Amino acid sequence: MLSKKMKEALNEEINKEMYSAYLYMSMSAPSTNAGLPGFANWFMVQYKEEMEQVIRETDYL
Repeated sequence: MLSKKMKEALNEEINKEMYSAYLYMSMSAPSTNAGLPGFANWFMVQYKEEMEQVIRETDYL
């Protein structure tokens, strides 16, 4: 059983990870539109990595 303090800390971390994920995703589309598919792909890879972390942390909770 996790303490309330630990749950709050994990929830805060999840929120930060989600924020980062959405930033990466939001940078991918303009990169595609600018003709930079490598950058667009890198941003999407980072987005997926952040979301995988969110899923792991959510499962842990």
